[in-house]
Formats: sequence, C-alpha cells, structure tokens
Amino acid sequence: MIIYKPRKMVCRIPGKEKTGFFAAKTAGTTIDTNDLCKRISEKCSVSGSDVKGVIEALINEFELELLSGNRIRMGELGLFEASITSEVVTETEALKPKKVRIKTVTFLPSPRLKSMMGKANFMRLRDFNKMVNGVEEE
Repeated sequence: MIIYKPRKMVCRIPGKEKTGFFAAKTAGTTIDTNDLCKRISEKCSVSGSDVKGVIEALINEFELELLSGNRIRMGELGLFEASITSEVVTETEALKPKKVRIKTVTFLPSPRLKSMMGKANFMRLRDFNKMVNGVEEE
C-alpha cells in the first residue's frame, strides 16, 4: 500500500496560470542493505553475509561500468545509466571535459517491473491515520 497526501500546485506561467492539488507520496520506510540481505537469505539457500558480499561486489561493478560510460541491464529489474550535463557554451570548441559532469544515474524499469507497479494500491494519508492511529490528520 502506497500512502499519499494532497499537495498544492501553483503554476504562474503567463497564460497557463493554474492552481490545484496533486497526489504526493508520503515517505515510507527505508530498507537498508542488512535487512535486504536477511530477507533474500530467508528465501534461498545463501547466507545473509554471502548476499551482502554479492551486493557489495555488484555496487563496485556498477561504479566501474557507469564511470566507463556503459549501461547496465539488470535482467527483470531494468536498465541503469549515468546521464551527463555541462555548462552551456557558445562555441563547440569551448565544451572542454572539465565543463562536463555526471548529472545523475537514471533507471528505466523493465517491462515486468513496470507492469507490476501498475498493480499498486493507494491510500490517502488522512484515511491511513484514521485507520491506524484513530486520528483524522494529514
């Protein structure tokens, strides 16, 4: 269940002024590597420490491949890639390596993962708080 709350939106672009509300995801819990390793080890015959070793090695390989400009397709998980940006220059010759940097690491989910996300259930924070805590607040 994904919990959301209404968030006010104000658009002040001339000719497109608009005010309204949209659904904003509330912060859920964060699962750390240790919890993830424990959960995985409970579902297979590999120990939690072995799973953790594999995850650490995977992270190291991700770093090497992304810094080499490569994409990483993780099977049914999806595709990872580093995206770059730079300063805006007026001449192509001025676009030197020192002006280029990594902007972020992008993730494109696999069709299977994307399809699974289409099955998500949602509940408004106010309704969740009423059900769990007996109070009507967002």
